[in-house]
Amino acid sequence: MEHTSIMKILISQYRAVQGMLRDVTEKVPESEWDTKEYNNPNWQLIYHTIWSAKLYLSASYETYVAFSGAIEGAESLGGAKEWENAEVEVLGINSKQEVLEFIQEVEQNLENSIKQLPLEADSGFEWYPYSRLELHLNTIRHIQHHTAQLIERLKLKGITGFPWWIDENKPGEWV
Repeated sequence: MEHTSIMKILISQYRAVQGMLRDVTEKVPESEWDTKEYNNPNWQLIYHTIWSAKLYLSASYETYVAFSGAIEGAESLGGAKEWENAEVEVLGINSKQEVLEFIQEVEQNLENSIKQLPLEADSGFEWYPYSRLELHLNTIRHIQHHTAQLIERLKLKGITGFPWWIDENKPGEWV
């Protein structure tokens, strides 16, 4: 398969998972946005997910440009490892509108971000010692992992109706 076909597939699958993340974000009720029920509130889990996508669509950590509404430490979900920033206290909260704007920013730059770096090149991140192509696949899986986590949280609250996007076209809009 040629690189242009692979890039088209990657773009389609990124758009699918980002569409699902956007759909889930829109369904989070205000009462659940900053819930203290979990280690990380829903807004922060969504922020972490899209922050990671934007980071790994960048050439490297050094070239990453933060979202204009970034809240220091919100990208980290904490943990026991040094790089997980367990000691960082997140001061503030991003609104749903801000997070949706962040998702839109990543969506708008997606195609250019994918096409600017060769798929066979190194990932650009020393902690991911594999190709850019494999980094894309890993990033898509990461977005879907947290999207499913959010869906499960919302389903436990009686919120349903989360369609599966098979490609970049929203379900019901297939041509």
